This record gives sequence, structure tokens and C-alpha cells, in this order.
Amino acid sequence: MEFSNQNVLLGVERINEIELALTTFNSKKALYLDETNLIIKKIGASTLLIDSNASNSMYFNRIKGFGIDDIDKIDEILDLYYSAQITPCFDMTPNNINMEVAQALMNRGFVCCEQMAFLELEPDFNMCENGEIEIVRVTEENVTEFINLIALSNEKEIKKELVQKKAKYFVRPNFQNYISYLGEKAIGIGSLFIKGEEGYIANDFTFPLYRGKGVQKALLNLRIKVSKEMGLKKLYTDVEFGSISHNNMQKLGFKTIFINSFWMKAK
Repeated sequence: MEFSNQNVLLGVERINEIELALTTFNSKKALYLDETNLIIKKIGASTLLIDSNASNSMYFNRIKGFGIDDIDKIDEILDLYYSAQITPCFDMTPNNINMEVAQALMNRGFVCCEQMAFLELEPDFNMCENGEIEIVRVTEENVTEFINLIALSNEKEIKKELVQKKAKYFVRPNFQNYISYLGEKAIGIGSLFIKGEEGYIANDFTFPLYRGKGVQKALLNLRIKVSKEMGLKKLYTDVEFGSISHNNMQKLGFKTIFINSFWMKAK
């Protein structure tokens, strides 16, 4: 049992490492911020992500790794954020939360608001083709189209100067992006972030009219195939716990490693 638990915690550590690398990369390519200023600091076992230019972003202002050993440092940690007029989010893995930690968070007005499942897969070639759906990788030729699809999926406009400035990040070897088409109509998008011999599935979106038609399954299968061809040993992703995406990922062979919780200040 002890050996099994240790393997699970190693999985948590690996996922946290690549997720932190992805967050750092995302801060550079952020399409809705003129400039980002992500700072990463360590206090005890806690990793603090702080971005004063994105003070309203829970994603870029998180505390990872906080647990029982850092309870005596909680006010020091929070003061760093409060001095920058930021209210952070505690990103808690299950090995770091217990009654004492939860009480310390609640005493300072934080409550558990969301849960996210983190999953892993060893990529293989078990790929089912969907003949009607064509998938195209994003290159310098179609990167503007891809960014405009991101804007459409978020129902937000992106400044033209930001599109030009950030386009280079979407065609890097370690960040591969894909567009799926039905005929000439773009119907979905997805990304693959790569760090060493591991990858992270991200940015999955299918436009509402085309959901339930296997769009994401096709995008996922392609990225699994690409990962195998590249020699990646592990693929990771995160989904809302208990969601349709969670079920679909498990059907494709992804295994849930842990469920984290986001503790935010009660309003």
C-alpha cells in the first residue's frame, strides 16, 4: 500500500510540474492581456503564482503546494497578494488538504468552490478515423484563423495588434494546435503542449452546433497518435470533475490520477 501511494504522489508531482510549465507558457501567449507579469515565488513548500497585470485572474494568481507544513506561513503568503491588491486562489491537491488546513483557509474567508480532475494516458495508436472530419495543424499560414476561432469560442474580441504579437507562440514546436473541419466549416479546436517526454492536452473546444458528432474524439485521437509518433511517454489533461469531458476522456483510456480543489475567497 505504501508503494502504491508513493506512485500516486509521484504522478501528482509530475502533473503539477508540467501544469506549471503550461501556465508559464500561457502567460506569454495570453490573448486578452496587453502585457503579463507572471512571477513565481516559493515560500516553504508553497509555489506562488502572482501576476499584478492580471489581478482578476484566478488562473494566474494561484497558490500551489500549500499544506500542513505551511499553515504558519499563510498570513505571509496572503500579504504578498493583498499588498498587490490581488485575492489569490488556493490550488489544493488531495494530499495537502486535511481538517487543519481547511480550517486555516476557512478562517481567512476561503471556501472550496470548484473541483478539477487530472488524468494521464500512455499514448498508443488505437485511433478510430472519422472520415467526415478533417483535422489540420496550425502553421504560420492559418494561425490567424486559429486565433480568431479562439476569440469566437470565448465570444470576445482580440485586438489585431495582439494577434500579430502573440501569433508566434501558437506555431512553436512545443505547442501544437489543430483545427477540425466539416467540409469548409471550422467546427473545433485543440492543443498539445510538450515538455520533454510528456504532453498536455489543452484548449479543447467544439462549436455548439457540432457537439455530439465525434469532433473532440477525432481531435484527441490525432493528438494521441502524434504523441506516440513523437515518442512521448505520458499525456496529461484536466477536466471538470464528473463532466461529460471527464467521462469521454476515461472512455479513451485516460486514467484519473487525482482531484484537486480550488479554494477562493467567499464574496
